[in-house]
Amino acid sequence: MKKFFTLKKLLLALLILGILRLVQYAVSDMNLDVDLLRESLLNMPGIVMENIRFSREISGDLWQVRLPYLEQRDKSVNFRSADIKRTISGDKGQWTFFGKSGIYSNDEKTASISDLTGSLQENNRNWLLESPNLTWKNENNTFIFPHGLTIHDDEFYLSTPIASTDNSRVILLQHGGVIKWRKPGK
Repeated sequence: MKKFFTLKKLLLALLILGILRLVQYAVSDMNLDVDLLRESLLNMPGIVMENIRFSREISGDLWQVRLPYLEQRDKSVNFRSADIKRTISGDKGQWTFFGKSGIYSNDEKTASISDLTGSLQENNRNWLLESPNLTWKNENNTFIFPHGLTIHDDEFYLSTPIASTDNSRVILLQHGGVIKWRKPGK
């Protein structure tokens, strides 16, 4: 009887240790560093991932990204389709972008999205945005539209062959452009 009782205690102790180990793994998984995970994935050859979703708060704004398909090759990541949503802090508006395809270069810390369309909702206005290509550079956090940009709503129309933004998000028209205003309701 004593031998059975000791075996029972030993099995219970092993069970408790196993449960504690599982809890430890779960806690360590919840504390994964997203940047460390991204760096690890970029160093693995030939990875294909589907239905990737992530969100980040940057300067108080919530950015949400959905990538239905991406493929890692060497030091770059190619993706098909990108849905990007920015919710501006303080309920001041929302930006929504859709891109057909793109590439992210880990070495250069740049991203390029082709066939970009979207909407910018701010200050009770809703502008539509179109561009054949958007390039983002992490180094100075700039957005470049090397093949043109069109922004418009019912009252305003802007089209330019090349545009970029500065650090304060002002759109710079390096090669001029066309701007048209219409009176509301006409």
